[in-house]
Amino acid sequence: MSHLTFYDKMIIEKVKTIPIVSYLKSVGVEPYRESGSELLYFSPLRNESTPSLFVNTAKNCFTDFGGSEEMKGDNIRLVQLHSNSSFIKAVETLLALEQAEPSSFSFSGLKAQEKAKEGLTIVSVCTLQNPALVQYVKQRGISLELASTYLKEVIYTTKSKRYFAVGFQNDLGGFELRSKYFKGGTSPKWYSTVPGEKENHLNLFEGFFDFLACCQHLGVLRLASPTIVLNSLSLMSKALPTLSHYESINTFLDNDTPGIKAIARLRQHGVQVNDYSYLYTSYKDYSDFLIGSDFTSDLDSDLPTDLDTDLAI
Repeated sequence: MSHLTFYDKMIIEKVKTIPIVSYLKSVGVEPYRESGSELLYFSPLRNESTPSLFVNTAKNCFTDFGGSEEMKGDNIRLVQLHSNSSFIKAVETLLALEQAEPSSFSFSGLKAQEKAKEGLTIVSVCTLQNPALVQYVKQRGISLELASTYLKEVIYTTKSKRYFAVGFQNDLGGFELRSKYFKGGTSPKWYSTVPGEKENHLNLFEGFFDFLACCQHLGVLRLASPTIVLNSLSLMSKALPTLSHYESINTFLDNDTPGIKAIARLRQHGVQVNDYSYLYTSYKDYSDFLIGSDFTSDLDSDLPTDLDTDLAI
């Protein structure tokens, strides 16, 4: 079952910009007549001898005068009516249409063909479905349900060659990209914020696979407290003003010198730190622990209770 995450609020707004005329063309429906910014069609919702479906291309909305008063709205509504599908299924249908026409739209918030800092060109962003990527996240101990909640499938090009990777989006629209053969990202580089209900405390991770490993270990899709994934320790300075607003921070950083120094730096800034790296003390980080050890996905009694959640879906 598909789940819309907080990222999808942005994605849905982007989906709504996909032209209705593109969807109609994809199902074999061409305009009967054009008048300014409006196109007149034979409605695909019924058999009719007189065209009754008007599409306003400027507003990207439709009105079907041959049907009930409810037969009007945006592109998602039209797909729902035409395919007799749910809202989420209609969004996925339009997303699939975008994949077929990558030059017109990109779900990353970037224009298609926009150059990234590292010479990467984002072609499209969609729900995680490529079998190789699904296998990749599973090999890292992450369930498909959890991966699909936070990760996207990103198609990109570099040096005229096409590749795919799982993508974790940051707060400024850039992506951290990972696959079996690649580790990199797009600009802008920034940290990622995941909402939570217990606003007085914050969870802090260096990488997104560490964050996912924690969720997998706890057996949840949501952590109760808000989370910041730095995506790089070099972004600690950028995140400090936000970190300082919390009563305490639960850190899940690497068991190495940079991780230790980062915790010391937080404490020097007066931040109360609860260091939970002891959970994976024999491993470099939480992700390595998940891959290299046997564990149960049920909540363990010795795990920090403030990481429990009532937001599991």
